[in-house]
Amino acid sequence: MHRLWTARSAGLALGLNLVFSAHGRILTSNAQLLPTYDYVIVGGGVSGLTVANRLSEDPKNRILVIEAGDFDQDEDSILIPGLAGTAVGTQYDWNLTYVSNPDAGDREVSIPQGKAVGGSSLLNRMTLDRGSSADYDRWSALGNRGWGWADLFPYFKKSETSTPPSDELVAEWDVGYDESVHGSSGYLQSSYTPWIWPSTKHFVSALTGLGIQIPHDAAGGDAVGGYFTPHNQDPATITRSDARRAYWTAASSRPGLSLITGRRVTRLITKQTAQGAKVTGVEFAASEYSTPKVVKTSKEVILAAGAIHTPQLLQLSGIGDPAVLSELDIAVVADVPGVGRNFQDHLYIPVVFSCDFPLTAANLTANTSFAAESMALYNTHRTGPYSDATGDFLAFLPAESFTTEAATLHSLAKDQDSTTYLDPDTPRSVKENYAIQHALLTDGLIATDQAQIEIIWTDGTFITGLQHPFSRGNVRLASKDPFAAPLADSAFLRNPIDVKILVEAIKFARSVVQTPSLAAFNPVEAAPGADVTSDADLEAYVRGAAESLFHPSGTAVVGTYELGGVVDTEFRVYGVQGLRVVDASVFPMLPATHIQSSVYAVAEKAADAIKSSS
Repeated sequence: MHRLWTARSAGLALGLNLVFSAHGRILTSNAQLLPTYDYVIVGGGVSGLTVANRLSEDPKNRILVIEAGDFDQDEDSILIPGLAGTAVGTQYDWNLTYVSNPDAGDREVSIPQGKAVGGSSLLNRMTLDRGSSADYDRWSALGNRGWGWADLFPYFKKSETSTPPSDELVAEWDVGYDESVHGSSGYLQSSYTPWIWPSTKHFVSALTGLGIQIPHDAAGGDAVGGYFTPHNQDPATITRSDARRAYWTAASSRPGLSLITGRRVTRLITKQTAQGAKVTGVEFAASEYSTPKVVKTSKEVILAAGAIHTPQLLQLSGIGDPAVLSELDIAVVADVPGVGRNFQDHLYIPVVFSCDFPLTAANLTANTSFAAESMALYNTHRTGPYSDATGDFLAFLPAESFTTEAATLHSLAKDQDSTTYLDPDTPRSVKENYAIQHALLTDGLIATDQAQIEIIWTDGTFITGLQHPFSRGNVRLASKDPFAAPLADSAFLRNPIDVKILVEAIKFARSVVQTPSLAAFNPVEAAPGADVTSDADLEAYVRGAAESLFHPSGTAVVGTYELGGVVDTEFRVYGVQGLRVVDASVFPMLPATHIQSSVYAVAEKAADAIKSSS
């Protein structure tokens, strides 16, 4: 405390007043900034706040986090689990869309991304699952030593404080829990919902009746089959536990940590040295009309802006593929062809049935009395429909579990030229990296330890997600204007294997509702519709209905430079000193999971890498 007040007094004497509030050490004007920080972190979302928290454990570090958005105001749409996802489209969302995609009906698909302190952890549906061990072992199979499941597993545990399911939940739903695979001292709260929509029981029964396994606790790397998943939810208050409330709040009073909001980083400041380019600071501005401000860094700039804005900032700063940069007459600071390439996102298609369930989530919007009673129950006892973020029971299925065409799909993939569906201007090194990925994806089609689809069930609706897309897109600049949204091309469904997998998933959903457990509720197919039966018609439905599951990644991939890597295994950007990337941009391949917990784990790993080199 003495150090804190000494630092604050010195700041006041220099006219560098700092605001201390419930939010902590927040700067409210550029005049309060120090000229130089040890670390400048670009982005105050999951990865940025995780790294900021861990670096600020050393009181000697001076750290500045720059966030384009602001703090949320504890709105119900943020905090109440039953309203999770309703902050999408608000001021806390960048409100981005992917570019028009001819392989997805020429549509511009929405891609929500958090623009607030806490980032996308404020917008998501609070699912806190992990992929299977095989998913992360693929990362190390691409030549990334120290990036396999065994390497990441301690960081999954480090990030969380896990609360087991209640005795009531275990008794009614048989939720398995293995204490050894969960963390007990992390900042993020992980717990199970106190209330589950009753139709879920019939879905679970339908899957088990089809022979789908239920692992005891999928968090230990056996994330294949159907299982109950925890949420990032405080078990005491039954409210969202996000990066702001977990990682920022715990670190906000540390003397070396500062945060400024409402500022967008527009450029990395670099200089040329005998060893190559070196980042010396960042330029940022509150708007395109305000005067830019520069702060310097004595150690590193850490990019945590997400898989869309991180490659945008690298390219604006002259770090990327010279052929792409030359199109906008941007001088090359570092030749890193992989920047913006390897773009991946999970996508889904809905398969919808109307069923005669007596109680469904639709009652919350269709029945005002039920909604009012449910809110009263939540406010007084923290249970009932508003205590549930949905997605309590997830199914992650290998191909053999949902289709008889696994061998055919595998054969089609083996016969493909891996370059056929890549962008024509894809650099050679990126093509070579993808060739290895393609082989791993192909093997995965006949593997039993890797899920190809996810099913999220809600009262007759199957949200059917493609987990290991073969398609690869890119992110590139629309212009040299840093306030212009970049051109993010998801390449959804470009590779026809992705379409064929989803067609098989539709057929599987239809078979699930015909099991005795669900057929008793008289399902009537609303989408794609019972009259849509041919593979050609189903493919057309898939292309017209596909939407994002909000998991963009891969645009600043970890890997060797010769294979299109943007960062090395210590998160350092090739060809540039003093620069790292710590967000989902570094993921080589998407794991079969909602990626929130993976981003926390990778950021925890990044923090250790930074600390070990300082």
